Amino acid sequence: MKDWNLVVTSYMWQEERLLQELAGLGEFRPSGFTAVILGKVPEVGEFLEALKTLWEKSPFLPEYLSSVVPIRTVFPFTVENLAERLKEEMRVLGPDLKGKAFYVRLKRRGHKGEFSSQGVEQALDQFLKDEFCSRLDCRIDFQAPDLIITVETIHNQCGLGLVTREMKERYPFIKIK
Repeated sequence: MKDWNLVVTSYMWQEERLLQELAGLGEFRPSGFTAVILGKVPEVGEFLEALKTLWEKSPFLPEYLSSVVPIRTVFPFTVENLAERLKEEMRVLGPDLKGKAFYVRLKRRGHKGEFSSQGVEQALDQFLKDEFCSRLDCRIDFQAPDLIITVETIHNQCGLGLVTREMKERYPFIKIK
């Protein structure tokens, strides 16, 4: 799937069952990585609300669904240009960071041993700090962030999203560590 706005993970050996549960909520396909599903929905907020209702009504859904990560934009990358492409895409986040505590979290799927997730996270945290924090009163905070900037690499595609504290509190299936 080339155009996605959700990364959904199942618990081990529950991917097919979770795909069945999600069938009426949008377009969902296996990513090629175990327990990782890519989704495309017309409106992420509506999907999260529908999934929350299903989560509350279906006693078994929490046994299949591990996490959901909303994605704002998806773009292709190479290992060599990943950091620069992410910096380009992150420049539009300035207004979202104003007055906020944040950090970057990258989940790498593919390219094992070709780049360090932690190294990219640290470089992006520093980039955002240098680019925005002095003029927008934002700061990096791993303990009590207002926002988590999520980066998901799937093969040679990268998804970038924002998860707010309110989203994590409202939706028990949004889990970013």
